[in-house]
Amino acid sequence: MIDRAAAFVIIVLMAVLTAVVVLQVVFRYGFNSSLDWGWEVPRLSFICLVFLAIPLGFKRGLHVGVDLFVNQVPIDIQRVLLRVTAAMMAVLLVIIAYYAARLAHSTWDQRTPTLKLSTGTFYVVLIVGNFHSVLHLIRVALTGTAPKPESLSE
Repeated sequence: MIDRAAAFVIIVLMAVLTAVVVLQVVFRYGFNSSLDWGWEVPRLSFICLVFLAIPLGFKRGLHVGVDLFVNQVPIDIQRVLLRVTAAMMAVLLVIIAYYAARLAHSTWDQRTPTLKLSTGTFYVVLIVGNFHSVLHLIRVALTGTAPKPESLSE
């Protein structure tokens, strides 16, 4: 359910990003003007969609991995390495989320120039994406199986 919600939000953010960039180009070249918020909305949309898409990449096995060494060891050792790696990645993401929370708190009173949105919002999205990724990594650490890479059309 979380994955579907994230995918829906990503689709909406990509549509917003595309629409605003096209609108900004039309205004700039068609009317020799520009939208005040024409830079902030695509920037925020892009940052949000990237951090929300990372966990979906974990789930589908679409992230780049170097497995030259891992493929040379027996399958039981591969599973142990996978579990340890997933657990270490989950710990790292929790640490990053902790520091993102501290940054969100310390920058919460700072506002973006045109939307007057808190700059801490960018860090909140990082926290949400990290914890979503941690859920997938916990599954990998507990089961000892990595997702098989899927095609993007599935």
